[in-house]
Order: sequence, then C-alpha cells, then structure tokens
Amino acid sequence: MSSVKYYAMNKPYISLDEVTKNEFSITCIYLAGSIMQDAEKREGFDMNKNNYHLFTDNEKFILELFHILSDIENCLSSIENACVFMKRFYGKSYFEKCKINIIDYSLYHYDVLCYKISTLKDLYFKLVSHLYDLKLKGKSCNWKSIEKKEEEINNPFLFHLLRENYNNLSVIDNRRNKSAHEGKIEHAAFKDISPYVMLTMYSKTMPISDDVIITRGSYLEYKLKSSRKKFLEETEICKYNAFIFTRCILCSLSEKFIQKINNDTKNKYLSTFEKIKQEMQSNKCSISKNMWKDCSD
Repeated sequence: MSSVKYYAMNKPYISLDEVTKNEFSITCIYLAGSIMQDAEKREGFDMNKNNYHLFTDNEKFILELFHILSDIENCLSSIENACVFMKRFYGKSYFEKCKINIIDYSLYHYDVLCYKISTLKDLYFKLVSHLYDLKLKGKSCNWKSIEKKEEEINNPFLFHLLRENYNNLSVIDNRRNKSAHEGKIEHAAFKDISPYVMLTMYSKTMPISDDVIITRGSYLEYKLKSSRKKFLEETEICKYNAFIFTRCILCSLSEKFIQKINNDTKNKYLSTFEKIKQEMQSNKCSISKNMWKDCSD
C-alpha cells in the first residue's frame, strides 16, 4: 500500500491527487486533452459549440467517460473542502453574532459531505453503465440494475468494491435522506452536548444559570471538545473511504477501458499513449482489496 499515507495516530490518509494516479484516470485525462486539442484543428470547429459532430464515436465515448470522471473529482473536492471547513471554526465571534454555533457550523458542512459521498455512489453506477454499454439512464441506473448485469460485466473485483461500498454506506445514506426528506441534520457525537451549546448561545441575551452553559475550563467544554474530536475522526474516515474506494473502482475499470479504445484512436494518438505509458511507470496501483474503515458512529 505504498500510495496510502498515514497522518497522526496512525490514521489512514490519501490525497485527492493520489486518487487519480491510476491507469483509468491517467489514460482518460490524457486522451480527452489530446482529443479536444486535436478538434481545434478540424474544419468546422466552433469554440462556442460542443463540436461533437467533429468527433468519432470512440472519441465521444472517451469524452463522456472524462465528463463523468470530472463529476467524480468535483464530488471528491467538495468532500475534501467540507472536511477542511469542519476542522476550523474561524470567525467564531461573527458566526455567533449570526446565531451560528460550532455544532450548526459543523453539521452544515457534514450535510455537504453526506450528500457528496452518496452522489459518488450514483456516479460509480453511471461510469460502469457507460463503460460497459449497459444503457441505464436516470433512476434506472442504480445498484439493483447494475447487480443484475454482474455476469455480463464479469469483473469480480469491481463488484466486490461496489458491493462493499453500497453495503457500508447505509449510515451516510440514512443521514442524507433525513436531511433531504425530514430536514434533520444530526450526528450522534453531538447528541448529549448539543442542548448545552444552545443554552450557551441563549445565555448571551437571557439570564441562564452558569451550571448549564459552556465556560472555559469546565467539564462541558471538555465534553464539547471530546464530541468534536469523535465527530472529526469519523468524517476523516468517511473521506478516506470515499477516496480509496474511488481510486480502487477506477483501477478495476482500467483493463476494460483500454480494451474499448479502438486501433484508430490508438494510432491517431500514439504520442499520447507513449506519455501514458511513461506516467504509469511511477503510478502502479498496489492498494489492498481490504480497505474499508468503520465509520458507523
């Protein structure tokens, strides 16, 4: 597991940049760049149009994969950003003036994290459907539909990953659904301390006993810090799972992707493939199949 780093206390870490260090991503990104660059030289090219009429079917296939890959990277970036924001409560006085306490602030960004992790799952299905030409569109592009195609797809490692990811996302999905359908944004780590945080905010304008407000050096302050530590540890694990599963799923699709690139495309972008080969020499995937970390509270 040479590409996986560890931060303090021996906790797993993988960067956004490392997620794309796999054959699928490198090939897709390099080829998409070369295809779009080449299109600018073709007769009828118009910068204000999508120019799809200028592309071959194989080029269109590659560009569509690239667009899905870009959406996946955008989700990962949002997950990364949410974790960065949750770690620091900068501008505390301003937020408190706006009636935003540290738990409100944390859960707001946690809501983003849950939505994006859940969206990643849907994008995996979309990517698989397009790569394997399953023709699943909209709501029909889901786990049940993909699972029915397991024998046809014939990629055991891919299904090991998709199944593990799907089965272990119930906590995230439940929180996302509560937020979407019930307006509830919550986390078990804050359950006990949350009422005291609210009372502390009310104490700014109301006469509330010091016994139930959070003051410097008090047990309630310790409790809040402990709750946030537990919360942040889980969000880091959730981020790690999202990043590592994405990389491994992309790795598992590499062989099929290379097979789907026809000889005309390979010959046309021969110099690009040379660059891809060079890039892959230092970016071989060696991540273990057993990578899921528990983040169920």
